[in-house]
Amino acid sequence: LSSYVRNNKSEDDKVLFARIKKSPCSKTYPHLARWFYHMTTLLRGTGSSSGSTSQVSSRVSRGQPTWYCPEENTAQLKIYNSLTRRKDRFVPDNGMNVTWYNCGPTVYDASHMGHARSYITFDILRRIMSDYFGFNILYVMNITDIDDKIIYRARTKFLLDRYRGEMKSRDRLEVLSEISESVDDFKTKMSKLSPEDPKLKMMQKVMTGLTPLLEKSDVDVGELLTLASMAMETWLDTRLGAEVTDHSIFAALTQHWESEFHNDLKELNVLPADVLTRVTDYVPEIIDYVQKIIDNGYGYASNGSVYFDSAAWRRDRGYLAKLKPESVGDLDALAEGEGKFTDVTSKEKRNQVDFALWKSSKPGEPFWDSPWGHGRPGWHIECSAMADSICNSQLDIHSGGEDLLFPHHDNEILQAEATPTPSSG
Repeated sequence: LSSYVRNNKSEDDKVLFARIKKSPCSKTYPHLARWFYHMTTLLRGTGSSSGSTSQVSSRVSRGQPTWYCPEENTAQLKIYNSLTRRKDRFVPDNGMNVTWYNCGPTVYDASHMGHARSYITFDILRRIMSDYFGFNILYVMNITDIDDKIIYRARTKFLLDRYRGEMKSRDRLEVLSEISESVDDFKTKMSKLSPEDPKLKMMQKVMTGLTPLLEKSDVDVGELLTLASMAMETWLDTRLGAEVTDHSIFAALTQHWESEFHNDLKELNVLPADVLTRVTDYVPEIIDYVQKIIDNGYGYASNGSVYFDSAAWRRDRGYLAKLKPESVGDLDALAEGEGKFTDVTSKEKRNQVDFALWKSSKPGEPFWDSPWGHGRPGWHIECSAMADSICNSQLDIHSGGEDLLFPHHDNEILQAEATPTPSSG
């Protein structure tokens, strides 16, 4: 193709050009298509009487080269699917309408970098889907404002603040004796932890600061109490936690940290949720959802609590986890999911891998009336019930922390599949 290189037209070019009836496909033969356009330009208007020139004249009489529309190539969105552990094509259930439920924070303490990373990631994906792909997204996020961590944190904060206020009018030696006793309990608890337990390093750091103060005869009691707060809160809760019955004590903690969480998201320029749900606002819906699971044969009441019947489910469905099936039977993970105040090996349960749908409230815990007595929602049930209440039976996207795949998100799947609707089967 000498003309393409030297910017002229040879006789060979003219002969080849005369044989080609139409412009070659630019996608299949890009260089040949460019040469054809080049020759068309060079031979335009030459007036030659040769056969090739006559053909050129007839081709170029329109003044512009022929354009061929490329084959349709609609952009597709692929998202990592934790169920298949690969990127899959995203296809909503209802056209361009997307229902998205995000498993939100448990508001008992300050947010950290892990939270920021998670919510920024979801926000970027949400913006791409909405602004680039044009999806109409209903973005729902929950706030967990009642669970074991919240109860313990609110209760111990209240007791420690009260103790600090009363300390000024009490005998100094008596206060020192109680703080010393709490530290001894703290050391006993440390001795039972494995070297790999992440709590151990934090507790050792506390003891490093406490030990020199405990040896001083003229130690400032207020300073000592501040450093020994982790030990004292457990000591106080063991002795006085059952006396804390005012629901506002728990609400004050969650309202503070929820406000801080929203401020953090605003600073990070993360879009707010379209719908924000709080567990304490959906207790009636959660109770109804638990009852459906019982009615379908996959839940049972025991001593005021309600548990998911893993044996019945395994009998009918054959599995207990879809996201992380290799973790079934991991009692440490199950205990973390059940919470600080729930014994994973409790005799109330038919099977160790059964998990709480509804928890009977002990003294010092907030409670709501239910068909099974005074109690509160289990952790896993809240998301299933609130997602169903807002998005009905179908979710296009469920998102949350990767560390919650098992047992939290796996148990959510079990609960949702144990309460089928006519539309979802």
